[in-house]
Amino acid sequence: MALVKASLKLFGGDTVVVRCSESCHIHLMSEKTQSSHAQTDILSVQNRANAYLAVPYSGIWNVLIDSHSQSLEHSISYVAA
Repeated sequence: MALVKASLKLFGGDTVVVRCSESCHIHLMSEKTQSSHAQTDILSVQNRANAYLAVPYSGIWNVLIDSHSQSLEHSISYVAA
């Protein structure tokens, strides 16, 4: 099982673009700050090779790709608002 993780500093309205060589689970999770007691926000897409995820607010966001392939090819980028 392949897991890929990336952290990005994004602004509200940005769109994260994830492309994979095969279907996988793609998660976009907000990073909690130590001063904040808010819960982590998670946006998920399952069984897709591509995803376009809109960032609801500015901050550090973690992208997690979960695949059953050992040879997953992927790209993670974003389009600024």
